[in-house]
Parts: sequence; C-alpha cells; structure tokens
Amino acid sequence: MFALRVALLVAACVSLASAGTGQLVQDVQPPVTLATTLQDYRLQETIKPQYYNITLRPYLLETDGAKRFTFDGEVFIEVQASTATNSVHLHSKNLTYSVSQYWAKPADGVTTTPTPISFNAANETDTDTDIVKLTTSANLEAGRSYILHFVYTGLMEDDMHGFYRSYYVDDNNVTKWLGSTQFQTNHARRAFPSFDEPQFKAKFDVTLIRHRTFNTASNTRLIGTYPHAQEGYYIDVYKTTPTMSTYILAFIVSEFTARKDTEFGVLARPEYYTQTQYPYNVGKLILKEMGAYLNLDYYTMGNDKMDMAAIPDFSAGAMENWGLLTYRERSLLVDESATTLASRQSIAAVVAHEQAHMWFGDLVTCQWWSYTWLNEGFARYFQYFGTAFVETEWDLDKQFVVDQVQSVMAMDSTNATNPLSDENTYTPAHLSRMFNSISYNKGATFIRMIKHTMGEENFQKALQAYLVKYSYQPSYPQYLLSSWQQFWPNSSYNSSSEAIFDSFTTQVGYPVIHLEVAETTVRFTQKRFLLKDNDGADESLVYTVPISYTYSGNVNFQNATPKFILRAGIATTVSYSQPLKWIIANVQQTGYYRVNYSVNNWNAIHQALISADHEGIHENNRAQIVDDLFNLARAGHIAYNLTLQVIEYLETETNYIPWTSAFNGFNFLTIRLGNDTANFNSYIQHLTQKAYNQLGFNETSEDRALDIYLRTKVLSWACRYGSTDCINKAKGYFQSLATVPKNIRATVYCVGLREGGAAEFQALYDKFKAETVATEETLLQNSFGCVKSQDLIERVFNLVISDEIRRQDKSSVLSTLYTENNENVSPVFALVTKQHEQLAEAMGGYSAVATVISNIASRFTTQQQYDDLVAFNKASGSKFGSSQATLTAAEETVDENLKWAESKLGDFRTYLASRNGSAVVNAFSALSLLLVALVTMLRH
Repeated sequence: MFALRVALLVAACVSLASAGTGQLVQDVQPPVTLATTLQDYRLQETIKPQYYNITLRPYLLETDGAKRFTFDGEVFIEVQASTATNSVHLHSKNLTYSVSQYWAKPADGVTTTPTPISFNAANETDTDTDIVKLTTSANLEAGRSYILHFVYTGLMEDDMHGFYRSYYVDDNNVTKWLGSTQFQTNHARRAFPSFDEPQFKAKFDVTLIRHRTFNTASNTRLIGTYPHAQEGYYIDVYKTTPTMSTYILAFIVSEFTARKDTEFGVLARPEYYTQTQYPYNVGKLILKEMGAYLNLDYYTMGNDKMDMAAIPDFSAGAMENWGLLTYRERSLLVDESATTLASRQSIAAVVAHEQAHMWFGDLVTCQWWSYTWLNEGFARYFQYFGTAFVETEWDLDKQFVVDQVQSVMAMDSTNATNPLSDENTYTPAHLSRMFNSISYNKGATFIRMIKHTMGEENFQKALQAYLVKYSYQPSYPQYLLSSWQQFWPNSSYNSSSEAIFDSFTTQVGYPVIHLEVAETTVRFTQKRFLLKDNDGADESLVYTVPISYTYSGNVNFQNATPKFILRAGIATTVSYSQPLKWIIANVQQTGYYRVNYSVNNWNAIHQALISADHEGIHENNRAQIVDDLFNLARAGHIAYNLTLQVIEYLETETNYIPWTSAFNGFNFLTIRLGNDTANFNSYIQHLTQKAYNQLGFNETSEDRALDIYLRTKVLSWACRYGSTDCINKAKGYFQSLATVPKNIRATVYCVGLREGGAAEFQALYDKFKAETVATEETLLQNSFGCVKSQDLIERVFNLVISDEIRRQDKSSVLSTLYTENNENVSPVFALVTKQHEQLAEAMGGYSAVATVISNIASRFTTQQQYDDLVAFNKASGSKFGSSQATLTAAEETVDENLKWAESKLGDFRTYLASRNGSAVVNAFSALSLLLVALVTMLRH
C-alpha cells in the first residue's frame, strides 16, 4: 500500500505541476440546472467508494498572487459497482476540473500501467443537489474495482465550510492566514469530488503540499515529509485512515504550535500555547475513561493518535473529525486566571461530546442524516456523563435535567417539531434542521430514559455490544434497539421495549401524565402536551411511557426505576394500603414527560416544599415541579394562580437546579411583560432574597460549582430587576475592571454598561480589543448588548456589521442587544430592518438575517410592533428567497403571543400587583406595630 502511495504521490505532483497557474480547461461541461425532486438529493447506491487518495495544495501567501485563497487538488477514488452500469454519480461543488478520467484497477501482481479513459463529454450537474452525473463509454462491471481520477482547483472561501481560510493577528500585529476544514454535513464535496453521504464509508490517504513556513495536521499520524520540486515547499504524507465517512475527514495548514506527547495533542496559535494545558489534561483523561466505559480503547480502533485544534473562525462549536477534533478557540482554550468555571465546564463538556463521537458517529455512523440522533444523542449524553467520569464535583447529572430535558420540551410541544428519526430528510435545509435540539437534547434525554428503564449495567453492556457489532458500518435506529433488547431484562419491561422506542423516536412530542389522586388510589392517564391550541399539531398522539414515582410515607428519590409501563391510550390505577399525603411522579425527571396532578395533590406538594428540607423532595424533582407548573399554566392546563402559589416556596430555595427552572419560566413571562416590569421587580427581589443574602458577591472556599453558578444567576436577575444593593456593588466592581472576580464578570460588565454611558462602554471596548483569552473575549463582546442609549445601541450594531466581530460571533453579540434589555427590542428591530442588506452581507446571507428578525419578533408585545413587522415583510420579504418563510412564520408567532398575552398575562399581572400591594400593606403594618411599641415604651 505504501509503495502504491509513493507512485500516486509522484503522479500527483506531476499532475498538479502540469496544471499550471492559468484557468484550467474543463473536460466536464458547465452545470445544467435540472428540475429537482427530493429523491434527486440522494446518490444512487450502485457504486460505492472503497478508498480515496487525496493530494491538496492550498495557496495562502500574499506572494501566491491571483491564486491566493484557492487550492489545487488531485484525487484517486477506488470504487466498486454492485451492478453493471455506465453511470457514475458523485458530489462536487465549486470545483473546476482539468482531468476527469477512470480505468479498471489492475489485478494484484499485474504491473502493466492502465490506460486512463476520459468520461463521456456529455454529463449533467445539478446545482441544487451538487450531484455530477458522469457516463462511461462501456459499462463498469459488477464486483470489479475501478479508479476514478480527477485533477481540479477549488476556492478557500471565508464562510467556514469546505476547505476554507481563517486568520488571526499575532503579537507582532501580523495577520496570519491558515486553512482548515468543516465538512459536516455536505461540504466535503467542496474540497474533493466524493460520495458525500455518511453511509459511503472508505479509507483515505491524505497528502498536503505546504510552504516551509506552515505545518499541517490531518486525521492520522504524519508518516513522512519530503521536499517538493518547488524550492521552499514540502510534501506531508499521512497514514491511512480507518474506514470512515467523508464528513469526518479533516486537515489544517497553519503556523500552529502543539502541546503533545506521542499520542495526544492540542494545537493552537503560538500565542495561546499556555491556554492548552487544561484541555490537554482533561482530554486525555476523558478519552481514557470513555474507552474504559465502552470496553473499547480509542487507540485500538484504527487511529493511533488524537489531536484537538483551536480554530479562530469556526462555524460549529466543535467537530468530531476522527483523530483531529476542531473547536472554536473559546470552546477549547482555558486561561486559569480569566476563564470562568462555567466556561471551563463548557470546554470539558464539549471535549467529551466530540470524543464520544469517536465511538458514536465515527466508528458507528448514522446511515443517513434522518438518524442524526444516533450520533448526536449519544454525544450529548456523554457530554454530561462522560465529563462526570473525570470532573466529579460539578453535579452534571443534575445539570442535565435543566439543560437538556427541560430545554427541549418547549420546542417539542409545538407543531414546529420533528421526530427523532425523520425520514423526510433530503435537502440541505432538511439536513440543517436535523442538527437541532431534537437530535441533541431529546436524543440524549431518550437515551437517559432507556438507561433508567433497563438498568445502568445492562445499558452499558448493550452499548459495548452495539459498537463491536456495527464497527466501521452505517447504522439504523433498529440496530440500536436490537442491541438494547439483547440486554434488556424481562423484569424491566423488555416486552414493551419496541413500543417505548417507537413512541419516542418515530412520533413527535411527548405526553403530559395526569395523576388523579384520591385518598388511597391514583389514576394515571395521558395526552400529548401542546403549548398552543390549534397550531396544526396532532393532539391524538399517545405514547408507551415508563412511569416512576414516590410518595409520602415511602419517600425514595434515589430509585428512578419505573414502577410500571403506561400503555398508549390505556389508563392505569394504582392502589395504596395507606392514605397518601402526596405523590410525585417522574423521579429525578428521568422520563420524558410532564406531570399534572389534581389540585389537592398540588396543594399537598406545596406544603411539603415549604416544610423543613422540602420533606426530602429531590432538587431535580423540585426543578421538575417548577418547570411543569410554569408550562402547564402557559398551556392553560392549570390556572396561573395555582402555579404562582406553589412556587412561592422559592423564597426558601437556595439550590441552583430548581432556581434555573424558575428563571427559565420567569424569562418567558418577563418577555411578555415588555417594559412593564415594575411589580415584577419587587416580586423577584423578594423571591430571591434568601439566595441573594446567602450567596452575595463573594466566593468562599466552601462554594461548590452549583453555588457559583447560582450566584451568577441570582446576581444577574437581582441587578437587572432593580436591586439597589446589587447594582451599587456591581458598579463598584466595574470601577476596577482588571480585578473583577472572574465568575461574576458577566454581571459586573452588564450592569456597568446598563447603568453607565459612553465612558463605561469605551472602557469595556478597550479591554476587548486588548484581550488575549478567547473565553474572556467572548464574555466581553457578549456584554456589549447591555447598553441602553440609542447612540450606544447603534455603536454595537455597527460593530456587528464590521469585521471587528467575527462572523461566527455576530449572531450572539447582536442577540444581546435585544435580550438584555426589553426596552431595546424596538430600536434594534428598526436598525436590523433599515440595514438588513448590510447585515446580510456581514452575516453571510439573508437566511441569518431572517433568523435575527424572527428572534427579535418573538419578543414583541404590542400591535404597533406587529404592524411594523408586517410592513417590512411586505416591502422587503422578496429579497429573502426561501427564508421569506421564516419572516411569515414570525408574523404568526407575534400574533399568537399577542393573543396569549390578552388571554393569560392578566392573571400574572394581577398576581404581581396584589402581591406587591400585600407587601406594602405588610410593611406598613409592621411599621405601625413598631410605632405603637415605641410610644408604649416612651409612656412608661
């Protein structure tokens, strides 16, 4: 194989050299746009690749002249046909060809050089599907191997897809350019002609030609570097990859430095070398622990090295290229003095997520993006439970509930959702949709539910068997179910396993389980939970659901094993020997469902929550109760007064998990309140008072991670909603920006800008421009949106459309402008709509702008704002192409929100007003008693 590679390498150098620097002559005819059907987006399966040999030469230097930011490429693809055919279909995008030919692969031992045959001149290219349809003069024989050979050039664009260009400015103020890749889901075709679907697995040999000032990296180990015929250039040759999909191939051409040993390394720009220590340490440990849990060591799977690289411009958070994981800089690099604990946790979690993909995604791969959750669901699951193997003090199992389970439920309770396994997946837009919170959060939540149903040990054995059986193969959901069933005990409801699986993977949504609680009986029923009436969602769906519960007199929140299976459409009644004080279903929220109770049980739960130690109710279930109450009231299942009465218990709550659910619930309501938050200000300050007083601004040595996170949230809400003490202390810290404790910086920076003016903004902006820590730079730029004056709003907006904010960060910086202060919603909408063309250019297209407009509109609270949106859509919507549908959907959302506020928000306003009035009355009464006591004392 190595001798073959040397021969091909020589041929590649000759071919690339002979290609010259001028415009290449095309053997392949210009594209012909065809009428495209959904099925046209899929490749035919009659020809499959076995092996790619790819040579690439990027042009990144200023001296490269007109060729700068292009690349030369050559690829040999070994293929086999399952049936005789004269048609070869493969993917190609933005590539210009000079050679396009094929030949039959000589049999082993045959030394005769084959004669290349050009493809027929007549061919078709569908620019919608990126499929090139080539034809051969004679049929390719079934079962015989052929070599496809292409020489071409491509573009290194700045859109963070394909083989693209990125840059950074070094300590000497010199701009350094580099080449990196992002191929998922459909962008390998921009670097080389390929069978660019996950099912078409093959082995890859990669050769990279570089100038001496650069170094390179790829998926596998570098096995040789040779001088190129052109002085000053070298040829880097990489070891053959394992059998894998096109989308996880990767290569980098840069001036990066590496912290590494013989197996593991972290790559970054030289100035950031010191920030690679933590990801290096934690990455090695997580990779080892993941291999131990899955009984399959990473280094035995066909790749004997692992690198992680920090890329300045990167569209995704990170990417699971086998052996060369790529990340945004802020998602990998840690500075011990500046990186917050939350960012540190996020970095460890993203490392675990990408490393989990080595098994779930790289070794065993979803057959098509319809089953993205087979990759992403497991990666998101181990993002928490894999990190917890190493970082044991972060309570990640508890954070999972509020971060993953509860967050996905809102999306999955409307008509805008999709099933985990979605067969209607063809177009690039469909592919993008599959990388949503359904595949990630719901996928992970479903996996966790199965673990608790079949038992941890059985779950672990099943995953080990699944990985061994389907190594290097594409997988379907049925394969996973079969592996689970193999180890799923009959005593744990194996007979219902398929029904449970199908309920939550092929159907959309989830149920709300209603418990009708009598003295000694509880009747369990279900219906699909929907946030909105009449939005087109199917209300009739029912599910097969594992039900767990615990109750007063037999309290056990540690055992989340289901007590029974609630079958689709069949009520279940459970009897008890003693009268129930209260019952709570869905122990630790391990099941994917909401719970509603008869009012008597809600009242009993309230009494338990305000009792000593909340009567032992687990923090996950306290969070579940809060989240369910908010959403049941929002959907009209219960009255808001009931929700607000029960969550009054939060006055005594000092745990991060329930408070996170509470803040999420309040967030929806405060958005609907718009600028009318005076009564809410008093309410939230009173509700958070115990937590605020207990935590304060100062960390202590006794603080656990969740204490630090809760402090951040409580300070943020207290300062935002008018706590004078909070605001004054935060402003005091802002006066000395260099010494603000790292874990409260987000609050201090935001308060400084919200309560300050141009001088405060300039101080923070200057700090941002001088910053050399990626996580701190992100924190600073995401604080810019806390400004409130029109001139500063415009200044931040102008920053967003300038090159000072990288394209990958523009959306998040812009979003802070309208999320941090409700008053900014209309001014920001006016700016975005007035300058939508400039914003589209800055963000890379009208689709991104449509998303921004939709997100702003989701916060509208007045008829005038709705009218402004309709007027803009009418005047400019046609510019948005297919994204005009996003603008139309935004109108519907605003209309729904206005109607919801008209029918339900009054209850919340009335509660706040009456509660605020009661507080005033109580304060007056207390003062009167004090005066009476004082007068009495004076009289005596």
